[in-house]
This record gives sequence, structure tokens and C-alpha cells, in this order.
Amino acid sequence: MSAEHARVAVIGAGVTGLNAARRLRQEGVDVVVLEASGRVGGQIRTVEVGGTAVDVGAEAMHLGAPGAADLIDSLGLTDSMVTARPGSSWIVTPRGLRRVPAGVGPAGPTRLRPVLASGVMTVPGLVRAGLEPALARVTGGADLSPGHDRSVGDFVGSRFGSQVVERFVDPLLGSLHAGDVRRLSLRACTPSLVPAASEGRSLVAGRKKTGRKAPAMSFVSWREGLTRVVNALADDLDVRTDAPVERIERRDDGGYRLAIGGGSPTTMEADQVVLAVSGRGAQKILAELAPRPAALVGQTERADVATIVLAYPRHVVEALPAFQGTGILVPSSVGSLLKAATFLSTKWPHLDHPDLYFCRLSVGRAGDSRLASLDDDALLTRVRADLKAFIGLDVTPRHTHVQRWPATMPQLTVGHPDRLAAARAELPPGLVLAGSSYDGVGIASCLGSANRAADAVLASLTTAPGKAHA
Repeated sequence: MSAEHARVAVIGAGVTGLNAARRLRQEGVDVVVLEASGRVGGQIRTVEVGGTAVDVGAEAMHLGAPGAADLIDSLGLTDSMVTARPGSSWIVTPRGLRRVPAGVGPAGPTRLRPVLASGVMTVPGLVRAGLEPALARVTGGADLSPGHDRSVGDFVGSRFGSQVVERFVDPLLGSLHAGDVRRLSLRACTPSLVPAASEGRSLVAGRKKTGRKAPAMSFVSWREGLTRVVNALADDLDVRTDAPVERIERRDDGGYRLAIGGGSPTTMEADQVVLAVSGRGAQKILAELAPRPAALVGQTERADVATIVLAYPRHVVEALPAFQGTGILVPSSVGSLLKAATFLSTKWPHLDHPDLYFCRLSVGRAGDSRLASLDDDALLTRVRADLKAFIGLDVTPRHTHVQRWPATMPQLTVGHPDRLAAARAELPPGLVLAGSSYDGVGIASCLGSANRAADAVLASLTTAPGKAHA
């Protein structure tokens, strides 16, 4: 069957579903996007706080991600994008605030000298971290082939010691995933570490010098927020909101019939289906058609998180030393509800308001039930107390916004890649999984997952039997 004669249903109008649908539409496929809620964008959401557009879901796109710059250009958004200012965040330590050292990312250090000078670690912790090159040679490679996995925290701890995990990996990677780095999968969450881990190479020594600078970590957004990208992706697509898919049935000719609920229950025919929904969402939809894959994807836990935006009178807060950085990261060992804060008016030129200073706070971790037990007022009281303790900010904000994301952050724990591979292998032909519950959190991972899903659909259309009926 040619692409021009096929119909594909994409379930979910987040950035994954929209990008997959756009790719398919460009190849001449008849695509319909079905979204259970009343809005598109998924975890991209822009709201007005004090009359200013602020993102309360995903915050930025990374230009260095594969295909990101080309996508932005193809959407006609290159000329209007805003680039984040360079700067570094603070880490909350027992010694007070310290800068995140150069060369330290979510997966740990790639350079030891900046870590030594940072003041984040104790002398014994530094001595242990300095043994990493020798330990890499002694311990050799780890078996990370299919069927084998280990946690990010365990691997990095075995190389650098527990203090690197607690003071760097936990506040960076743990905050990003709202999870426990001792449970998060190395293969799923830090694939960049897999080659060195498998080959027994040092993570800080023996790096080849090419004479070229590493690409800049350019993060971009728009004055209208990331909703600008969502709207551009959805342009010219057939997107139907308030159309929850309740189940999928297999037709005799190999195609699919989708049962759609909501205010006007109906059915839809499709030759192929992309499920760009959460693991729990896919589990419900596939329960009758493919019970074992449904059960496998349904095992992925999801954490409750929330984003809080506070707009302060600028003249009162901008003199605080902490605002010379772009934000703070809080290790889980501190025990605070606040896990991270971004100083938006320092980081983003378009949020450099003359009268207001915008801060964006992140709360919620896997296994922590406190968020669900607090109403918005109590939540605001708690996080403001955290800000007072960490950076000395004790000012009443002029505007506030609380955006809750219940059961939103997927926890890609040890063994996730194998569970996912088994689920995908056992799905009936013509059903494709895509999105953060499967291929990693963040816009870059979602866009990559969407592209692979579209490629899989296009590759199978020529051999897929049946033809959907309008």
C-alpha cells in the first residue's frame, strides 16, 4: 500500500504525536490526530503571569539536539526565537550555594579540575572521585547488552564514589527526571555513558583533542512561549480534541478500528496507529487487543510534579547574590519540597521585565507523596520557605501560578529498555509506540521518538494489508 492511499491515526497531540503526524502528512499520508483532552501540546503549556507569557511545562528547546535546528527552520520560527543567556546554576550544598562546575552534566563529571575547585565536595570525596581513571582500567567494561542494565547512580558511584552521585548526579539528573538516580536506568536515561561503561573507558581521562570547541549548549524559546512551536506543528493537521480513544480492535483485513469516547462516541478506521500517549494510557487502550504488551508498558511508574511561577517586584529581589546565576538545584538528601528553581528573568532576555522578576520552581519526586497532600496555598507557603532558607528570598510575590502535572513524569527504571523492546516486539503489526514514556523525557527525546515512529509507519505501509475506510 502506498502512503498516499493509507490512513494513520495518531493518538495523542503532545509534541511527539504532532511531530509524527506532521512527518507523515509531508509524505502524503492521510493522518488524523486524536487528543483526549481539550487542548494540544501535552506537557508544553504557556500561561500568562502578570501579563507575560511563561511556560509551565517544558521550558526550552536545545538547538544542539539532532534535527532541532532544521525543524525550527522548517516551521518558520528561526528568526523569532530567543536564545537563553549563558550562565550557570547553583547547587545547594552543606557549605551553602556553590556553582555547578564546568564539565559537569546530568550524568556526572567529564572533567575533574573544575570539580576540584568548585567547593562542592569534601576532601575525601575529591580523593575518591580522582580515582575514576584507575578504577575504569581495573574494573573493565560493564555488560549492558540486551537483558542487562544497571542504575545511573550505581554506575557513576562505582566510578566516582557516592558523593559525586549525591551532590551532582542526583540534583541534575534526578531533578530532570523527578526520580531516584539509584533506580533510573543507565541505558534509558544516560545513553551517552553506555559506550564508555561497556568498554571500560574512563569518563574523564583520555578524551581525544580535536582542536574544535564543543557545540554551545544553546537553549531557545519564543516570546509567546513554546506554544508557538506546538501551534506551528499542528498547523494544517487534522487534530480532533476531546476525542479519547478507549480501545483498538483489529479488522479482518489487518487494519484497525478505534473506539472513541467523549461527548459523541464514534469509531474510526485506520491502517496504522501511532500511540503517542503515556504507558498507562497505552495500557488502557491496548488491554483487550494486546494484553501482554499493554501490561509491560503499564509498568512504567509516573511521578506527580508541579511547576510554580512567582513574579516578584524586580527592584526588591534582583540585588540578591543568588540571582547572578540562572537557578538553583537541590539534592534530594536536603529533604525540601523544592527540587529546582530557574531564575527566568536572568536566563531569558524576553522575560527581563522592567518591573517584575520571574522565578520558576519545580517540585515533586517519585516516591514523595507530599505534593498531593498540599493545596495550592500550602504549597506556595512551603516553597517560599525553601527559597528563604536557600537564597534568603523573603518577599511576597505580586503574581503566582501553580501548574500541577499529576502522574506525568515517567520513571524509566532499571530494565526499562528490555521491557520496552519486548512490548514493541509483541505488538500487532501497524501499532507503534512513541513518546517520553518509552524513549526518554524532554523535547529532544520526544522529537526523536516521533521521527522514528513516522519512519516505522512509512516503512511498513507498502506491506501492510487492508485499506481504511473514511
